[in-house]
Amino acid sequence: MVFKDLNRFLLTLSLGLLASLPVWANLNFIKDNSLFLSPADIQATKSSLSETPDEWKNIIGRHQTWDQLIDYDQAKYKPNYTFNADLEEFIKKQLALYRPDYTSVVVIDNENGHILAAVDYGRQKNIFGRDLSFTTSHPSASIFKIITAADLLENTHIKTDTEFSFTGRSTTLYRHQLKEPPNRRWIRSLDLQKAFATSNNVIFGRTAIENLTPAGLKRMAEKFGFNKKLLEGINLKPSVFTMASDQYNLAELSSGLNTQTLMSPVHGAVIGSVVANGGVLRYPVVIKSLDGVQDKKVLYPPMKKDELVLTQQSAEDLRVLFMGTVSNGTARSSFRRSLYLLNKLEIGGKTGSITGGEPFGKRDWFVSYAKSLEDKNDKGISICVMIVNQKKWYIKSPLLAKNIYEYYYSSLHQQKK
Repeated sequence: MVFKDLNRFLLTLSLGLLASLPVWANLNFIKDNSLFLSPADIQATKSSLSETPDEWKNIIGRHQTWDQLIDYDQAKYKPNYTFNADLEEFIKKQLALYRPDYTSVVVIDNENGHILAAVDYGRQKNIFGRDLSFTTSHPSASIFKIITAADLLENTHIKTDTEFSFTGRSTTLYRHQLKEPPNRRWIRSLDLQKAFATSNNVIFGRTAIENLTPAGLKRMAEKFGFNKKLLEGINLKPSVFTMASDQYNLAELSSGLNTQTLMSPVHGAVIGSVVANGGVLRYPVVIKSLDGVQDKKVLYPPMKKDELVLTQQSAEDLRVLFMGTVSNGTARSSFRRSLYLLNKLEIGGKTGSITGGEPFGKRDWFVSYAKSLEDKNDKGISICVMIVNQKKWYIKSPLLAKNIYEYYYSSLHQQKK
């Protein structure tokens, strides 16, 4: 179904939406003229939309505000977003309480991919927004160990209990640490689960050199959403992963100890949902529809098919690694006093920290998911928290995520039913 007067629409959209730029990035609103469908068409065209991306013709305009009405064919349309107002209000109160330098919090419903919250905060100007969540200027740090672990579990003989040896500090990655040490006196050993939970750079770097290939790791990264378009309706640039140039670079990329692998907080939440959904990539959704203000006509965005990223066994093993981070790893201190969460929910995650990116500072990541142990039908939610600290720490990302999980499952989960 193709709409008429395309040139007139383009001119109207450009004049109406180029008035201002967002705070942190060039965030674009995309209207696909050929693929916004009537309710009668949508069921018949679901599969073909996902199979013919070359036919899509995107019309791009700038956001003035997220609540702006869109003028189209002499009518006004209101974007119908997936955001949950109560959840976003709670997140804003948390950020106003702790006031980190920069923060992005993204929450995704694992069942349908809806982005329930995308809240940013800037301490200096004391403002909230959304744009930081939808920018890809953030080094992924140890979050990329999720991809490395997935490649190891899926494509090698390595299991969660396979043991590895290392020397030196686990947070460094010197060339001599990647070789078999001549003196075995100072060698320590960890299995993959503990290495993941404690974010051991040496084990991940050395194991990648010995078991993975640059091309294979790139393929796994792209299965998880790197270098590809994730979101319809917003011009979110793809997260960036480049193939390793040599063995040491492979170790850097595999451990996340570099500033070249970039991702968005939205992508972080998507990665958490892949683990929660048993290895299935469910593409995120932020615009449910465009609702006509006068004529009540409803336009629907295109839909993407789910993609299987991992086999069932590899996905289950990756869940084990995630849960280890919360039970006895780098996120343990944030969750250990919350008996309600630990008794009622299955929670897993991965932390990461690195200095760099835009805005500049030390990034503190937590990519995670949670789902009810009592409700077997609950697919749960996934949360990505990214905090950028410039001079001092205000709150740890796992603690902020823990507070959001507590609120969601005590106040919102029953409403969903």
